[in-house]
Amino acid sequence: MLRFLLILTISLSSFSAIAAERVVILAPAAGDVIHKLGAESKVVGVTKNLDGFPNAVEVGTHLKPNIEIIKSLKPDLLIIGNGKYFTDEIKTALNIRTYTYAPNNLAEILLAVRDLGKEFGKADTADTLEKSLKTEISGLKKPTCKVNVFFEVAQTPLMSAGTNSIVSDMVVRAGGYMTVKESKKVFKTGIETVVAGKPDIYIYQIGPMNKNPIPPQERNEYKGLKAEYVQVDESEFSRANTSAFKNVKFLNNLFNNYCVNH
Repeated sequence: MLRFLLILTISLSSFSAIAAERVVILAPAAGDVIHKLGAESKVVGVTKNLDGFPNAVEVGTHLKPNIEIIKSLKPDLLIIGNGKYFTDEIKTALNIRTYTYAPNNLAEILLAVRDLGKEFGKADTADTLEKSLKTEISGLKKPTCKVNVFFEVAQTPLMSAGTNSIVSDMVVRAGGYMTVKESKKVFKTGIETVVAGKPDIYIYQIGPMNKNPIPPQERNEYKGLKAEYVQVDESEFSRANTSAFKNVKFLNNLFNNYCVNH
């Protein structure tokens, strides 16, 4: 009898965690993790400009999701991002189970990998992926000098990455220091603040948030700066996904090379 009850308990536990089969992604950064888990076939809806899901239907943007299209897809899980865009009104209208994907650092990305692995029934794949990502940032070399970094999110208005962002976590893990410290993900700053911070390395992104910036080294306001300028892809650096781990390695090499040459 005891054995029967034990088997029954295990069976019920298994059925209580049913893997999602029809998923809509409203947090574009989560797309990369889902690809790495090999769960693309379970995605039925994605936001505009999220590539790699050829069988999924566009459901608007993460800022303005199309509720009617989402309903028509009959999803059993919504992966959402920042709560301020996914309002209580939208939650009520859809009445679908949600998972919030909004990591600010590498540790939270690893947590999301584990969570999504469970959601998609890919726990073993998630475990392998987590180990691989941890290995990717092992063996970092501590820079032999202090490297101050400014990260330009947008030129006009001038926006910087704050300390509560994936960018800041990557810089710090790689051995660098953010010159502008504000406990936000992104915030508006001024040229005077940038100049006063005397960055050794000025990183600027290219992408939807910073479409056609004038290269910083060509701007008159920065003529007095003695910085190295590095251009990066916004989709690689500002989206909190598995790319962050290889970016830490890239930045660590960049900082170490800077110290060797200065």
